[in-house]
Amino acid sequence: MSFWKEKRSHLEQAQMLQNTASNQKGLNKRAVGLFPQPKDDKPCAIDLSSQVKFHNLLVAIEGREETCVIRMISPSQKARAAALVFRGRVLACVYGRDDNETQLLGQEAFSQAKLQMLSSDVIVDTYKIDDKTAIAASSIFHGELYDPQCMMTANDVLEYSLDHLLESNAPGTIIINEGDGAKAIIYTFKGKVHGIFSYKEGWLEPSIEGAKALLHEVYGASISASKLRLCNIWELKPLTFSLTGLEEQLTNGKQYASLSLDYSELSKIEQKHKDSLSNSFSHIEREEEWAAKQNQVQSHSPSKGGNPWKSARGNKIGGS
Repeated sequence: MSFWKEKRSHLEQAQMLQNTASNQKGLNKRAVGLFPQPKDDKPCAIDLSSQVKFHNLLVAIEGREETCVIRMISPSQKARAAALVFRGRVLACVYGRDDNETQLLGQEAFSQAKLQMLSSDVIVDTYKIDDKTAIAASSIFHGELYDPQCMMTANDVLEYSLDHLLESNAPGTIIINEGDGAKAIIYTFKGKVHGIFSYKEGWLEPSIEGAKALLHEVYGASISASKLRLCNIWELKPLTFSLTGLEEQLTNGKQYASLSLDYSELSKIEQKHKDSLSNSFSHIEREEEWAAKQNQVQSHSPSKGGNPWKSARGNKIGGS
């Protein structure tokens, strides 16, 4: 018996990575598939043979302050993980195994994923995404979930949550589910539909009309909406952690002192550019105005008493 295992072809690896996002019916049933997908369908596959190389990869991403997604699969361990990286720091991470229905989140998930690199058959890929998509996607893990009234239809929930996210300027996501799988994800940022991803057709042209049209071919649809309730980009820092652990050592516990997030630079950007990331979070003060507007038309829509947005932290995110 040969000691050296035959390497999987790039085609086989690509198919395995594709299977983490959707099945043949265009449905995603895995938590790792909820992370933003590559837009060019050509993620950078990384041939790693040791944990040292993986650590070097993390150092490079952290040092370059990349915003990206890292995916890891271990066929022998039947394990998979995904990490959402924002400007060189981990903003969200999920780790799951086929033999365990419970998935790990955050730093615990990332630590387990790094241990998985000891497996000889591990497949790793990474691809860049834009900052706005990353921030919107993080609402799934750090935001508030919309809890609709039981009498609301899927169309009611979609329209209400989409209108709220756009009117309030809140970054967020709306997941359209069919049965127990996700059919599509809508990303919103600064009052606009920033992106629409269909697990069957890929990335679509972002528009309000396109977002609402997604329900037309979905049977037994349900909607999961989340929003990131932050006042500015600085509040993202406590939600992140270092890819390598080096940054925490260098900052020595100084609050908000970061190598990856240059707050003085962001402050200047906020003053100069109306469309900056810092400005885009100024949605809190608009929510009262939006709520007042909704009260005026409440008689024409299903009752939505109380605050329908609940914290997403601690909730189970998809399947493994």
